[in-house]
Amino acid sequence: MGEIKNSVSSVEEVKVFLNGAEIKRRAGFDAVTGRNTVVFAGLPQDVRPESVSASVESGGKLISVDFSADSFTEPAVSTKLRDLKERHDQITDKIKRTENSLNLLRSEEKFLDRNRKVGGDSGSDIEVLKEMEKYHRDRKTEIYSSREKTETELEELTEERERIAKEMGSFSSGSVRYAGRIDTEFFSEAGGPAEITVSYYTGSARWKPLHELRMTDTDAPVTLSMKAEIFQNTGEDWNRAKIKLSTGNPMLGNEQPALYPWRIDLVTPRNTRVSANGRFMDMDAVLEEKDMEVSVPMFMMQSVAVEETHTAVEFFLPAGTEIESSSKPSRVEISKHVLGAEFYYYCVAKLDTDVFLIANISGWESLNILAGEVSIFQGNEYVGRTHIDPRNMDGDMQISLGRDKAVIVKREKGLSTVSKSMLGKNTKAVREWITTVRNTRSKGIKIRLADQIPISANSAVTVDAAELSGADLDGDTGILTWSMDIGSGEAAKKVLRYEVSYPKNGTVRLD
Repeated sequence: MGEIKNSVSSVEEVKVFLNGAEIKRRAGFDAVTGRNTVVFAGLPQDVRPESVSASVESGGKLISVDFSADSFTEPAVSTKLRDLKERHDQITDKIKRTENSLNLLRSEEKFLDRNRKVGGDSGSDIEVLKEMEKYHRDRKTEIYSSREKTETELEELTEERERIAKEMGSFSSGSVRYAGRIDTEFFSEAGGPAEITVSYYTGSARWKPLHELRMTDTDAPVTLSMKAEIFQNTGEDWNRAKIKLSTGNPMLGNEQPALYPWRIDLVTPRNTRVSANGRFMDMDAVLEEKDMEVSVPMFMMQSVAVEETHTAVEFFLPAGTEIESSSKPSRVEISKHVLGAEFYYYCVAKLDTDVFLIANISGWESLNILAGEVSIFQGNEYVGRTHIDPRNMDGDMQISLGRDKAVIVKREKGLSTVSKSMLGKNTKAVREWITTVRNTRSKGIKIRLADQIPISANSAVTVDAAELSGADLDGDTGILTWSMDIGSGEAAKKVLRYEVSYPKNGTVRLD
């Protein structure tokens, strides 16, 4: 075995992932000639054995490296510690299952979005299309609700695990507790000074991005800051260590997805309908998929260096950053950028007459902005928060800055008639809506006002736009938009009128 030395080591480098952290320790000591065993004790208890590696920097040649957990002795505290450890492991397993469920929900949502169009080019029965559209809408609602519930559950489980880890670490230094250890064995030909490093992965640390958006006026740029909230309950303080944050997640698994033969047959399951042209449409199919990470260029930000790897982006925290092991998160600023923004107001008066101030932000694409919560400030006043995900953005970043009661919108019903032709076979209905926008602010504003006309799902029903007051109409969706400049103290009025013709013996819902 050779001489055994309990090393006095220090944390030299830390790479914090979105889930977990890789830690590198270094120890220097005097080796004896021949075999030497160096023990790195007091390590996090949840070190993954397969992640452990070691290298002799000087003074010898590595023979072996092994991880183990120091056992409990028999003091009374050991029973409670054992119970805490068991609960900690149970919660960790539940977190993994919850993360898998969340990934499945996200995959199903993407699948639904990709496969919304059904029936092929030859067309489908209108009633089937309507049912398919209803199924898509209802299922998306269910997925969104389940995803919110699962995300909340995951957050609660993570907080519970951190609380238990804190309690496990609260015993006095004289108490016996589980702790990891790495035994390294190496051979030294002549003895003397030697250095050895070990690295290992622990699940007791993670980080998540947080953002702050600050605006001063609608004719000034905005400031977007990205911060990192770092959680670490490893039992080790990271003092004088090189710390970097990675967007990678080693726990996601590295197995690429594979396609297998897709065999179909004539079946009529519970949620399957047969269309008028004899086609079967399966409404329950779910395709699993994995997200792919995107490479980004290397560049320097205001306070942190950023570098790409093949599968992740890494943020290097400033030298001297110290993060103690604690149940409370630490926050550090990663970047701060002044970005150009165009401000406008937006209102969908049919659904909500409140007006929202929108910031249309440009120049963000090359800044490695990550998905996360955004706290919004007007001056130094906190006005709310939202969520951004650059993966779902196409073009400028649009962020809602909150409701503005100084811009008043009123939508009122105007002309409403129904007439049946004495000789014809159709009924004709007319609907009119009058929307008024009043700007009580001290300066002019830009506003986009949205409304809609119905679109026909049946060839026997026709819809004609009789009056749009200059709105831009999307013929596929029936959505129309007015873009207006309204001066201080001024008002604008827009009229929407449409006519619907349908069979006398039919009924159409128009309101």
